[in-house]
Amino acid sequence: MSELIDKIGPLFWVLCAFSAYALAILAERLLYLHRIQINAGDFLCGITKSVRAGKINEAYHEASALPGPMARVVETVLKHADLPREELRGIAQDAAQLEVFHVEKHLRGLLVVATASPLVGMLGTMMGLMQFYAQPGILNGASPTITMSDAIFQALLSSAMGLCVAIPVYLFYCYLSAKIRQVIFGIERVGVESVNIVCDAKRRDAVVVSEEISLDDQFLED
Repeated sequence: MSELIDKIGPLFWVLCAFSAYALAILAERLLYLHRIQINAGDFLCGITKSVRAGKINEAYHEASALPGPMARVVETVLKHADLPREELRGIAQDAAQLEVFHVEKHLRGLLVVATASPLVGMLGTMMGLMQFYAQPGILNGASPTITMSDAIFQALLSSAMGLCVAIPVYLFYCYLSAKIRQVIFGIERVGVESVNIVCDAKRRDAVVVSEEISLDDQFLED
């Protein structure tokens, strides 16, 4: 390891710092995605039953007791359940946008590492080549010495290490991006469906009240 550090030079520590940063982001995002994971279908079924039964407060407490952005969006919708559909839809969209920001947090850091690591490795390659051509006599056709060969080896090691850091980081970035897109779809889904659940329940209650009034009027006429 010490020989590798000596050959690559200070850029070795730069690439190590990139690796540690990427690992920290990966661990934090994986734990976060695991912590917020809920069954959206079962959750919406439970909310639907409570809302249709007129138990808005019970549905609100059920949503507030669950972790994650999906539950928080539904909680926000239920908190403003008395508003008209258009206003309620706008509140759901705003709540979803706020949650998307938290879901995508730190993700671009992985993309930065995946992009910058090969560039750092290439910088090491350029430095190695400059050291190679700085050797006395190399530009005059002198045969490479062991020192010159070490310079070329350093150049190759720098590029190789930069790619070794960048490739897995980019693959993890693609994996997390796919998982986060699923979460964002779930957030948008529960936002739309919770608005529909609340508005449908209010419309159904209004129809029932109207029918009861009509029956009362008919009874009074008779």
